[in-house]
Amino acid sequence: MKRVAYLILILIAVAACKEVFEAPPQALLKATLLNSNAGGAISPIVTIRGIGIETYLFKDTALSVLNLPLSTSTNKSRFLVSFDSITDTITFTHKDTLEYDSMETGFYNEYKLRSIDFTKNRIDSILITDSLVTKTWHENIKIYLRPLSSGSN
Repeated sequence: MKRVAYLILILIAVAACKEVFEAPPQALLKATLLNSNAGGAISPIVTIRGIGIETYLFKDTALSVLNLPLSTSTNKSRFLVSFDSITDTITFTHKDTLEYDSMETGFYNEYKLRSIDFTKNRIDSILITDSLVTKTWHENIKIYLRPLSSGSN
């Protein structure tokens, strides 16, 4: 009987010491796409690739909201963005700080947007609505796009 009690006690101790790991939260910049003439939301076919990154974040996807990761290695994040096959570049200048979340998840980066530079092929303007990019995904910028000449967007 003692052996069974010791075995149960050891199993409880092992289960209590099990490592718990969760992926750290990720701070993503959230952008809403709007029509520059009407002001309403639009959903163009979007392709986005980070400059210096070989993989696509989005490829030929109809979107009205974008979630973009920002760089942790530099204070600039650059993206090549195609809205309905019309290409623009967007450069975010930001400051990042390392934040502690919990013992299970560890640290994550938060960002403070300083400025945004962009080409004006399809993008009319970009408005920063909240410069703090945190683990709580909320709208940080509004991207106003010129409508296509066909009037579809």
